Amino acid sequence: MRWKSWDERTGMGMNRRNRTFFVWVSLVASMTIAGLLLMALDQKTPMTGAYSLASYLRLDPIEKAAFRPITARPAEWNRIEVYYSRTNSGNAGDVAMISSLRGTARADFHFLVGNGRGAGDGQIECTDSWIQQKSTNGIIRICVVADLYDSPVTAYQLRRTAALVEALSRRFNIKTQYIHYPANWQF
Repeated sequence: MRWKSWDERTGMGMNRRNRTFFVWVSLVASMTIAGLLLMALDQKTPMTGAYSLASYLRLDPIEKAAFRPITARPAEWNRIEVYYSRTNSGNAGDVAMISSLRGTARADFHFLVGNGRGAGDGQIECTDSWIQQKSTNGIIRICVVADLYDSPVTAYQLRRTAALVEALSRRFNIKTQYIHYPANWQF
C-alpha cells in the first residue's frame, strides 16, 4: 500500500501550486511597476528637506570648491586648523567683517563652511587668501560658521569639513598630527 502525501490526502496540491504561481506573478508585476515608477520620477528634482539628498547634491564637489579657484602657485602648506566663527550665521564676507567690528584683526581664513544661514548648509567658500595662496606660517585655516550655544555645527558641516580636510591633507601631504580641530569637535 502506497502512502499518500498530505497534498493528496487534503486535495490541496493544485491549490498550493496555483497560489505560489499567483504570488510569483504578483511579485514580478509589483517590482516592474515600482521600477517604472522610479525611472519616471528620476527626471524630477527630489524634494528638499532637512536631510534630503537633493540639498546635499547641490553642493560643489570638494575638489571644485578647494582646488579650481587657485590663481597663484600653491604655497607650502604644512598644517590645517579648523575653528568656529562664533556667529549664528554669515558667509565669508560677513564673518570677516564681523571679526573686524569686534576689534580683532580681520579674519584670515582660507575656507568657510556655511550652516545654511548666509551660506548654504555645508557650502564651502574659499576666500581671496586661498585663491592668492597667502600663507601665514603654512597653516590652512578653515572657519566653520557656528556658535556653540545658539547655533551648533550641523551634520552637513561636519561631513563637508571632514571631506575638505581629507582632500587638503592628501593634496599637500599634511600628516594627521598637524591637523587641529576645536576641543569639542565631533568626529
